[in-house]
Amino acid sequence: MNVRRGLDATTMKTTATMPIHKLYILACVGVMFSLIQGCSDDKGAKPQEKASAIAGPLIVGVVGPETGEEAGYGMSVVNGVLAAAKRFNAQGGIAGQEIQVIHFDDESNIELTNKIVRELIGRKVIAILAAPTGSSTFAPIHLVNESRTLFISVGSRRHLKASGPFVFRHAIPDEVATDDLIGYAVKGLGYANFALVTAADNDFSLDLSSMFRKALVKHGGAIKVQADSYDTLTGSRNLGAVIGAMRKSPDPLHAVIYTGGASEGILLAQEMRKAGMNFPLIGSEDLFSEAFLNSGDAVNGTLLYTSFSADSKSPKMDEFIKDYGQNKPDRFAALAYDTFFLVAEATRAAGSTDAARIREALINRKDFEGVTGKTHFSPGNLPVKHPLIYGVEKTAGGERRFVMKSGTDSGSLSGAP
Repeated sequence: MNVRRGLDATTMKTTATMPIHKLYILACVGVMFSLIQGCSDDKGAKPQEKASAIAGPLIVGVVGPETGEEAGYGMSVVNGVLAAAKRFNAQGGIAGQEIQVIHFDDESNIELTNKIVRELIGRKVIAILAAPTGSSTFAPIHLVNESRTLFISVGSRRHLKASGPFVFRHAIPDEVATDDLIGYAVKGLGYANFALVTAADNDFSLDLSSMFRKALVKHGGAIKVQADSYDTLTGSRNLGAVIGAMRKSPDPLHAVIYTGGASEGILLAQEMRKAGMNFPLIGSEDLFSEAFLNSGDAVNGTLLYTSFSADSKSPKMDEFIKDYGQNKPDRFAALAYDTFFLVAEATRAAGSTDAARIREALINRKDFEGVTGKTHFSPGNLPVKHPLIYGVEKTAGGERRFVMKSGTDSGSLSGAP
């Protein structure tokens, strides 16, 4: 199996190791402690708050592309997990036991992904954390459920509902994010009339447009124009048709909801300005990028949501930036960092590596707050999170920034004028 292993690319990659004899001693101590407690006559004694050692190795596996076109996703997840493991273990791990991290390059290959997951299952890992790519997230679902292995896709926007009792995803639910964003636009800014522009060559754009429609109905906004940036007859982009549809709006527009990617979003904003239309764009976290911010005055006024901004200010963010040790970590690295802590702390609470008990601890945890905000999971394994809402603003000095409009923190990301 062609996988990347070891710090020198020839042995298994880990963040910590513990000699077998130490694990054995810890296990024996745990058993003796349990016997003493069982023989106690004090029936009203309170349980020990300090975590007990867990017999056996504590391992978290990571699978994702570390080479190839999708390597950016995989390496962000790996580096986020490694950063979290370093801090967790430095803080004492679980009763002195460190959690090892082993990660494999699946090369965006479904067959290889399944081989890797079988390898990790055989090693009896606590959990498998997967990059948000299709091969990493969807290919091994049947394997982890059959083996009762906890599996969490980090940052996947695709729903994994009903994928099995041991399958989770950790990401901002876009249906929640679109609802929060439209609620802010309608109630906070007084927007009422919208154009909705979909990119039909992007499957997720279709899903996102549906979510925005539901949010508009809920908050009382009205779609006056619906357009598609993709011409299905010619098989190419046609922004001219979109501009033409906006000109025919029966009522004045207040904003344009765009559900495609950043590159086309920039072009749409530029074409709107050329046509004398100064409506702000409203979009997803796909627009939250330096490339979008630095694309010129056409994007001024854009509203969007995101799960993470490295420029938010908090003690946890300071810890993450220090632990990560690289410039501008992305949302996948931040979500991976939080996901490791969720799993590690659930394992400590469960006092076991049994997946069912860790799953129960994950679902029962309601007070977790990490660098991507507050997170908990529903009984159906669904993430419960809310986004940060940002706007693009140009300062008096000509500097363009992402400025937080709604969220628990405040911060901004500078861009070129």
